[in-house]
Amino acid sequence: MTTTSEKTPNNQLGERRSVKKASSNALPMVDLKSVLEFIARIDSEGLQTLGQQDVSNRLGYAAHTSTPFYRRMVAAKLFGLIDTTQGVILTKLALDHFKPMDEEAKISALFTAVKNVVGYQKILERYAERRLPPVDILKHHIEREFILVPEAAKSCAEVFLRSVQQAGMVKPDGTLSPESPGAHDRSRADQREKEEKLRADPTPAGLAPIPAEGGSESHFLTLDAQRGRRVVLQAPPVITEAELKRIQNWLAVQLHVVPSLANGPDPNQGANTSEQKS
Repeated sequence: MTTTSEKTPNNQLGERRSVKKASSNALPMVDLKSVLEFIARIDSEGLQTLGQQDVSNRLGYAAHTSTPFYRRMVAAKLFGLIDTTQGVILTKLALDHFKPMDEEAKISALFTAVKNVVGYQKILERYAERRLPPVDILKHHIEREFILVPEAAKSCAEVFLRSVQQAGMVKPDGTLSPESPGAHDRSRADQREKEEKLRADPTPAGLAPIPAEGGSESHFLTLDAQRGRRVVLQAPPVITEAELKRIQNWLAVQLHVVPSLANGPDPNQGANTSEQKS
């Protein structure tokens, strides 16, 4: 028989496991701008390679375990801007911001820093290209997801909202943009390059002519270069009129011919059928 006194330890253990925390190591509790200022001091005062205790002393903090220093170090590592395996070292991402090779690297570094925070990823996905929520709504999500007391959850929510703003991820209309302007520019440039290559060579990538065999030649007819639709034919270089007639009759049977694609099958499906059966 189970008594009430026997149940008490298990109940107490469950309560201890569900106790909400007053701080978080999974989310920054210092915003991106403050972290960048902190790292800039480490760099300008030549403190790289020093241990955390020495860095904290040189920067005027009480100790490396003091809350202001500790939270800045945690946030810097979550953003991917500091490596502490051998001293306090600026990462490549930090150098891309502080000593960029071009303006695009400086801008995209901040976008990457925010996206480096694993705890931010669900929030970024949820609100991508949408208006950011009020701090109280975001606080509820963080409080439940990371088991934090309301005050800590609100602090983390405020830090997130300030950080995405400081990184330039918030558009004028208040929507969240997960990609840097440089990424959009590169995407458009890549698309233009593909279109130019397609105009110069209408052969779609991955659909090279079939190698000729036994004196035969490979030919292709482009039906729609933009959609990658074409017909490929391998045949002897010389054929008779009777053979040409046979080919025409054979194609008419093998291919599904419709008056127009608007009333016919899916264009891509049609392209695959013609390539496989030609």
